[in-house]
Amino acid sequence: MQQQPRAETDAIGAGEGPQQSVPWSAWVTWQGWARWCWSRVPQGWTQWWATSSWRQPLQRVLWGLEGILYLLLTLMLCYALFTTGSYLLSSLWPVVAAAWRHLLPAILLLALSALPALLFTASFLLLFSTLLTLLGLLTSMCHPGYAQDLGQ
Repeated sequence: MQQQPRAETDAIGAGEGPQQSVPWSAWVTWQGWARWCWSRVPQGWTQWWATSSWRQPLQRVLWGLEGILYLLLTLMLCYALFTTGSYLLSSLWPVVAAAWRHLLPAILLLALSALPALLFTASFLLLFSTLLTLLGLLTSMCHPGYAQDLGQ
């Protein structure tokens, strides 16, 4: 946007000369506000902003800052979890010790009592798979077209 030439002094020799009257509605619209702000920016700043050589170093600095902030957030989260967890463990340790003292025999008794059922289930599955294999063998012997020649 071109800047309008300005007079050095006004009629009485002060200031930049008479300013154009701006209607109040120009301040209400976003375009008018942006136009007014843009006209106040020095020309050297707009040329610097238009060049792209400053963007890449700034982006690297921002990425580094983002990484540092994520690292700080991670450290704060770990610290909070560690302190809360250690507090909970220290307060729950007597409860866990008492429960373990009473639960360990119960868990062992449960595992030992479940052992025969597990052995019966395993033997039943083994017998069932054997019967299915024999049934498949008999079927393939009765219908030679169903059998596959594994030698080929």
